[in-house]
Amino acid sequence: MANYLLNKRVSLVLLILLLNINYAFSQGIKYNGNLSPSEGLIKTQEKPYRDEICINGKWDFQPIAVPESWKKGKGVPPELPLPENNKWESIKIKIPSPWNVNTWGAGSKVGKGTRLPFSPGSIYYPSYPESWENVKMAWLKKTFNLPLTWSGKEIIIHFEAIAGDAVVLINGHEAGKNFDNYLPFEIDISSLVKNGVENTIMVGIRDRKLFDISNEKYEYMQATYPPGSTTDNLIGIWQDVFIEALPPIRISNIFAKPDVDKDKLEFEVELINHSSKKQLLNINGQIKEWVNQAKTDNIASAEIKWDLGKSAITLDRQAVLVEAGATKKITLSTTVDKRLKYWSPKEPNLYTAIFDITVNGKKNDIKTERFGWRSFTIKGKDFYLNKEKIQCFGDLQHPFGPYICSRRFAWAWYKMIKDVGGNSVRPHAQPWPRVYYDLADEMGLMVLDETALFGSSIRLNFEENITWKRAGDQVDKLILRDRNHPSVIGWSIGNELFAIALLNKPKADVSKKWDERIIELGKRPRLIDPTRQFVTSDGDRDMDGSLPVWSKHFGHGLNLNQLPDIDKPLVVGESGATYYGKPKELYPFVGLKAYGTYYNRNEALAIDLYQNVVKMAKPLLSWFSPSEICWFGIEHLNLGYHDYTRLPNIKDGIFPGQDYKEGQPGYQFERIPPYVTTFNPGLDPKLPLYKPLPMFNAMKDALANDQSKPSKWDHNQDTTSALPKLPQPLYKEVYLIGDPAGNVARLLDSIGIKYSTKKKSPFTIIDASTVSRSTKEKNIGEMISSEDDKKTTWIIARDSIGLSNASSILSLGINCQPFSSTALSEYKQSEVGKYFNARTLYFSEMEGDNAIVKYTFSIKNPASIEPIFKPAFTDWALFNGVDENRKCAQIVLYEHLDKVGGLSMVKLKQGKSAFILSSIDYTIINSQSLSFWRKLAGSMRIDYKPAEVKNKAEHRKKHDLLLDGPTSN
Repeated sequence: MANYLLNKRVSLVLLILLLNINYAFSQGIKYNGNLSPSEGLIKTQEKPYRDEICINGKWDFQPIAVPESWKKGKGVPPELPLPENNKWESIKIKIPSPWNVNTWGAGSKVGKGTRLPFSPGSIYYPSYPESWENVKMAWLKKTFNLPLTWSGKEIIIHFEAIAGDAVVLINGHEAGKNFDNYLPFEIDISSLVKNGVENTIMVGIRDRKLFDISNEKYEYMQATYPPGSTTDNLIGIWQDVFIEALPPIRISNIFAKPDVDKDKLEFEVELINHSSKKQLLNINGQIKEWVNQAKTDNIASAEIKWDLGKSAITLDRQAVLVEAGATKKITLSTTVDKRLKYWSPKEPNLYTAIFDITVNGKKNDIKTERFGWRSFTIKGKDFYLNKEKIQCFGDLQHPFGPYICSRRFAWAWYKMIKDVGGNSVRPHAQPWPRVYYDLADEMGLMVLDETALFGSSIRLNFEENITWKRAGDQVDKLILRDRNHPSVIGWSIGNELFAIALLNKPKADVSKKWDERIIELGKRPRLIDPTRQFVTSDGDRDMDGSLPVWSKHFGHGLNLNQLPDIDKPLVVGESGATYYGKPKELYPFVGLKAYGTYYNRNEALAIDLYQNVVKMAKPLLSWFSPSEICWFGIEHLNLGYHDYTRLPNIKDGIFPGQDYKEGQPGYQFERIPPYVTTFNPGLDPKLPLYKPLPMFNAMKDALANDQSKPSKWDHNQDTTSALPKLPQPLYKEVYLIGDPAGNVARLLDSIGIKYSTKKKSPFTIIDASTVSRSTKEKNIGEMISSEDDKKTTWIIARDSIGLSNASSILSLGINCQPFSSTALSEYKQSEVGKYFNARTLYFSEMEGDNAIVKYTFSIKNPASIEPIFKPAFTDWALFNGVDENRKCAQIVLYEHLDKVGGLSMVKLKQGKSAFILSSIDYTIINSQSLSFWRKLAGSMRIDYKPAEVKNKAEHRKKHDLLLDGPTSN
């Protein structure tokens, strides 16, 4: 028994102190490879007609203050003045990265002070000043040189993505503007640059939120642009920057249009003639196999290494006359006749189309485009891939931090999906970096491609016309970027747009107007991409029949009654209680386990998921995805941190083992913190690629071909939790030692326990915090004595003072230590503990102060001890109602930590007498705590008055989609 009481580990409070004062045992790991393998835009086959330089690297940075007189929410942003020569920051910013990158993930600022000690740190660039995090406007500057060999070429600057309203200056002259966060844009800077000399680029950026328009009628409405999810706050150049040299007469765009049903392959080719005269262009085309030469072992598979194989098809030459300064589209087509292999999830065969232009017998340009030979169609209720019926089972993910910009993590996610038996993915809530679609092509995953029109953010301002224009522009640009990816099988114009009406509660005619505009957005994809029929607004059903598929998001339980009987495919894009489910929601699946550990909680999610896959998805759906296997179905990982006697600090994590390189595509992180992700793509040799939880295993079982065998997830576990009936009361009155106006007396009054401060009783309660010095010096034995030798004394403490006094009263060595817990665990062998279970000892959702324990204790050399309660192993207050980006990591870290030992309540026997000591906080007085105290009193046979039933109006808080889960709307 002494093992329960001896504290041989470090106190949690000391761990928190170590956060700021002790880095001596930090365990950061250096990774010597490229953290984010990337390649440029110009392919080897396109040279020497095309060329590029990457101008990623260290840029100068100058914050610009927002004037104090500026008023937000008016839709009129502050002016962006030009930078001043002497005000550039001494620290350079590393492009690509937003300047507020260290806020992405919204974790704790470990090493810089925090109130969220268990939250994953979001410091990826420790060199960036904290002052950058609140900057709303700034200038970035870099110099570059162009080769003399680029003479006669058109010079294009290409940004993969800038977050914010951007203006680009080249050598002091404005070159162009862009307003977006997610998609590429290009500017012709030919007239503004010179070859062979130093040129200067400056990019001025304003936060998109400076353009918000607050609506007087609808309190949530602000954003006049597609905001995205968890990237809404980013500002800066957060993806690659290239300068390209292109021939004035060239191929500007290629659109591959495979039609398997008709055995026809068509290419729409756009030609540009920027010469001074009309030109006759001869276009040649051939198709070659695209061969992935990356190694096949787990980690090296994320590297980029490919070549082109043998020629499969040669297209007929075509000649076309293009006017000077004009653009012209032509179509080249051929029958395939089995010369190409299908692209599919099982066999993701890829090809590259190579087109060249010859002018006056001289080759002038080459452009390539990768594609796949496949058709994805809709027939009635079903999806068909290459003429065969197919069901899509996959995953989705929010972009929870900068790590998502690494190809290694993209590969790891897709590898997990394939391992679980999935074949599909929805990069969620905004356009993701291009690598996600490239890898889906290569690995064989069907992609539902989505815009940043994220209704669940609630910020969208549907009352402003500019919002709808920007949304439409993004739909168009997304399709133009991604329509050649064979993996992309459909377009999602937005996510849960119903939420705007749900929470703003407009009149019916206003809501109808918004729906009409959503329907208009849903028509745009087919205008730009006639090859794909699959268009949805994910989670918004089919918008009164206007969309070709029906799509809904479900919470927990089997929602078969919500599926319509219609002749179109049914899609459930999100399912489960993963992010919002509290023990009461998960109890029906696993009983009291729902109150247990993070793993136990996941067992409930697993059972729910298995039933949804087997009983709903497989027989009835065309697309099904749980709500984030990659975030809730596998465990968050302690990258570069393995010492659980302390909290992580700024020196833990994965660090680059290579020197920083100028002009290298991709992110060059200064650090990847622990617990920000569930994947370890070879960065920490002590950890696997991922750690499956029950939810992962249940999905894998459910998708297995042979389901004749029983699965541990195919049935709900025992949910019986009957407790023994409380014994008949023995003590009608207790003897109270302590301040009759103190908090213990207040508690007894609230419970309805009769007590006296003069009349002795066989049951004594001592308020350990208010026992006077003179009282302690008296003979305690005399004070609590009675004619009955079977005496019970309950010493009630809650803090170090009370526990110190208890030590004197009992003449025992009692050690106490700060430890906050919102739940207790019972010892069933205890006479008191047997009347409790996890439900009755759960306070994590209690209003106000829910830390039912502030201190625990241990006793040296106890004579005879019976433990009753101890702090729970898991603190659900770290998960319930907490933002999705940190809730899982917090609770996993908390469970990993070597926490303080000790007890919260114990019984010690001395002869026929018994002493009970508790450190449970008795100052918390509310209905839930009083229910516990009454039960506790009853278990010790103390008489009390039942609680009065009061008819109080139930308080209902506003529903939060991101914390409270889906609604039936």
